[in-house]
Amino acid sequence: MLGRADYHRAYEPIWYGWPREATRHWCGDRSQGDVWEIPRPSASELHPTTKPLALVERAIENSSRVGDVVLDLFLGSGSTLIACERTGRVCYGAEIDAHYGTVVLARWESFTGEKARKVEP
Repeated sequence: MLGRADYHRAYEPIWYGWPREATRHWCGDRSQGDVWEIPRPSASELHPTTKPLALVERAIENSSRVGDVVLDLFLGSGSTLIACERTGRVCYGAEIDAHYGTVVLARWESFTGEKARKVEP
């Protein structure tokens, strides 16, 4: 189960957008449908709605180019951040819950082998 709803949905909606003045860019092939069969984790110790990396990577690769910026304002367990690292995108993100912010940083550090650093505005 990917969410906390009463009914167990067989899908997880994903929304994406682009700046008003920009031209929409589609990088995926046209044979894909709008429901993707991707195995999901049965449970995750990181976050209650951890998304499979294959799912996030496909969405990112379909809608951006290498080097593009991806914005995720609900980082959760950090799947978008890791998917961006794996696909050569730049990820900007936010997480309101300090606990999950710590989860994101630890997951990123484990994946990259680097140490996260705080950047002052």
